[in-house]
Amino acid sequence: MAEEDRKNPGDEDAPGTKQTGENICPTCNGSGELNQKPCPDCDGSGRVTVIVGDA
Repeated sequence: MAEEDRKNPGDEDAPGTKQTGENICPTCNGSGELNQKPCPDCDGSGRVTVIVGDA
């Protein structure tokens, strides 16, 4: 599995899955940091994968 295909705890589905898109991480508000450490939900990217379609 490629690094960009890895699912983070805050992702609703794996990146690149049909009917998904990127959104700002609600835990860190897109900063990538929480308490001066990488955000655990987005792994420090500031973005999470969310489902945008109706499956």
